[in-house]
Amino acid sequence: MVMEEIIVTTQTIANQNEPVVACIGYFDGCHIGHQNLFKKAIALAKHKKLKSALITFDPDPWVVLKGLHNIQHVTTLKDRKEYAREKGFDCWITLQFDVNMAHLSPDAFIDLLTKNNVVHLVCGYDFTFGDKGKGNVDYLRTQNVIPLSILEEFDYMDQKVSTTRIIESIKAGDMGLVKKLMGRPYKISGIIVHGKRIGTQIGFPTANLKVDQEYVIPKMGVYAGYVKVDGIQHPSMISIGYNPTVKDDDSVSIEGHLFDYAGNLYGRELEFTLISYLRPEMKFSGLDGLIAQLKLDDFEARKTLKKL
Repeated sequence: MVMEEIIVTTQTIANQNEPVVACIGYFDGCHIGHQNLFKKAIALAKHKKLKSALITFDPDPWVVLKGLHNIQHVTTLKDRKEYAREKGFDCWITLQFDVNMAHLSPDAFIDLLTKNNVVHLVCGYDFTFGDKGKGNVDYLRTQNVIPLSILEEFDYMDQKVSTTRIIESIKAGDMGLVKKLMGRPYKISGIIVHGKRIGTQIGFPTANLKVDQEYVIPKMGVYAGYVKVDGIQHPSMISIGYNPTVKDDDSVSIEGHLFDYAGNLYGRELEFTLISYLRPEMKFSGLDGLIAQLKLDDFEARKTLKKL
């Protein structure tokens, strides 16, 4: 399915001629709370026989509002676009977030949406917008320009489902909770680059992933997971850490040992899926200790994945 992509700035009106039902937010993680908004917007669009749209911001508003850089996210913009496409949205509308957009009054922001043919808006109870966040759901309920659907807080285990909670779980290595909150496992993508080939020398060849620096890096250690190659998910053992036994720099390596796979993966963009945390990173006195532990990890990872 082709999803139309539109960029909107405060200076230009996009060529969005058809009316749309849109949900709006930053949507990092596209978690189960966000997914409720997506379902609502798509269902309303179908009911009204209109196109559905997802409206988001680029860059992250905190870049402009707080001057933050190198902000880590659960999903990149590319990831979120792909997810929206899979869910069936007709349009992806990017609001180019700059100082001008940050200082729009709530009325001017609504005007920007109407000029881009948003005829029904779906948002969460805590959505804010406009200069100094003056626009909120209380304001939206009082305006009579765009019909509105507001969804209430979405909880899991009596706590709010949020991107912050997901990030904390990723950094704690709690991939089970991450999957519950996101509705799917945590995935990171990147290009396979050459490493020091230590893994090959000791019988555990690995694909070294150069990831986008935007991703939240999980807890250091060894995971059971999958590496996706040509659309096929290969059971794998994934290591995240400093590899203290074989190197002494402070760079984090993300390596996947694909079980029973012998293809050349260098230069390819691959997706790593983290299923279960097996153990913390360890430093061994030599390669013999490392090899013995990797054999145990291999056994545990295979056993874990077979249970799924």
